[in-house]
Amino acid sequence: MGDSNDRLIFKNYEYFKAVIEAGGVSKAAEKLFISQSSVSKYLKRLEDNIGFKLFSRQSYPLCLTKEGELYLKYVNQIFELEKEFKSTIFALKESYLGVIKIGIPFFHSSIFFPAITLTFNERYPQIRIKAYEGSSKEIMTMLDQDKVDFAVIFNLPHNNTDMIFEPLVNERILLIIDKSHPAIKKITFDPKLEINKISNADFLNFKDEHFVLTKKGHTSRQMVQNYFDKLDFKPHTILETSNKTTIINLVGNGVALAFIPEIVLKFKTKKPDVLAFEIDDPVLQRELGIAYNADNLLIKHHRPLIDISKEIILDYLSPDKGER
Repeated sequence: MGDSNDRLIFKNYEYFKAVIEAGGVSKAAEKLFISQSSVSKYLKRLEDNIGFKLFSRQSYPLCLTKEGELYLKYVNQIFELEKEFKSTIFALKESYLGVIKIGIPFFHSSIFFPAITLTFNERYPQIRIKAYEGSSKEIMTMLDQDKVDFAVIFNLPHNNTDMIFEPLVNERILLIIDKSHPAIKKITFDPKLEINKISNADFLNFKDEHFVLTKKGHTSRQMVQNYFDKLDFKPHTILETSNKTTIINLVGNGVALAFIPEIVLKFKTKKPDVLAFEIDDPVLQRELGIAYNADNLLIKHHRPLIDISKEIILDYLSPDKGER
């Protein structure tokens, strides 16, 4: 078979399907609104190009030969691919004029989302972004249920093969104390440093102090709780909250000590008058990244928003960033 004939093997294959469904050429022609001779010529040309008879003319309705069955198998695959392609194209058209949904942790949404939205809208004004806040666990559930297209999360479980995780940076969880709080006299530190290190022995000096903690369900809370358990440290907790402003204000007023994600400290337009400490052994940190479903057909379309999100997040958390 030459190249010109090769191109005809799967051309107008809906005629072939129509003959099967109608059981004969004449009824297929009626269904297709074309002449019977056109269908007959199509079948002859198709069979000549393939080199085999596709129908047994000995019976009515027409029956497929084994070669016809094989051809039908591939035609059906083409139909499925065509259906999938049309569905994907439709979704792309909707997405280009629609909404991309992103899940972001509580502490990070008010920091990253405005910057991400501003940059993305400048480049792609026809697309809207909608953010959903939640704990990492809640966001992962949203992702599993396709309620968000992708999410900023921490430490994707290694056994989760349904998701793709693109790591960004390791974010520390820092202990913050008001500069005038009496507790700071119990430890030695360099007041010129933005972030000091503190040993486990030093931290135990705060066993009688008040703490404000993030609510259970946050990865940062679980990490801090694990640290408490390791030291057999029983904090005097005065409040559990998901509001970072409340935490900052309570610490800034000398009411309590707290642990906060590093991004919260770096983001503040007007930094609170607090000291920040990195736990030295082990360092309290988590891997921040972007996750999405492995079978997400639109992820290439979402790529610009993912790349912008990475750009913004890395900019905020880069080591050389000081006051913003």
